[in-house]
Amino acid sequence: MAGENHINNYFVKVHNQADLLRLPRRIATDRLEAIPESYRAAYDYIEEDDPGRGYELSTAIADVIRDGEAEIASLNAQFEKLQVEGPAKLAAVKQQMRDDAINTTLQLSLAKAGAHEGLVEGAMAILKKRNEFEAEKSDDGTYAVLARTSLGLAPVDRVVQQFMQSEEGAAYRGKPAAPSPGNNFSRLQSGLKRRH
Repeated sequence: MAGENHINNYFVKVHNQADLLRLPRRIATDRLEAIPESYRAAYDYIEEDDPGRGYELSTAIADVIRDGEAEIASLNAQFEKLQVEGPAKLAAVKQQMRDDAINTTLQLSLAKAGAHEGLVEGAMAILKKRNEFEAEKSDDGTYAVLARTSLGLAPVDRVVQQFMQSEEGAAYRGKPAAPSPGNNFSRLQSGLKRRH
């Protein structure tokens, strides 16, 4: 009986069903509506005098339909995943760009203010802890960075200068450049000449 079932039916593994889909190899005209709509295209009308014969299954077309439905389901799943993950990934990239703009602006401002090169990261950490920094993208694609202080928005250079001039910022200042020996000697020599 099981062998006859396979002779009279074609079984298809459908992507979203645990059980195999049973497609009769031949089906009466009035029974075609019992077949899932997408698989009806796999049936060809039998040109015979007997109206009970109806339609005959093309297994090759049924396989193409099965593969096509599986591909469509896979693409739909990928699309849904992109709809969920895409905006989050885009937001993360935009946030990283803002963070990079803030870090670059702080590094440049600290260098301009005379921070010791090896202590810039520490000074940045303190400044970030005390202030909130905002980076807005302009029309030309660059970022304008401002510091939000207790007094409101302020240019980063001003906040950095105030920090570097403070007692706490003194530890982050680079050593002042020593006068060159030639200049010091010339100054002493000219001082001596004035005395005599």
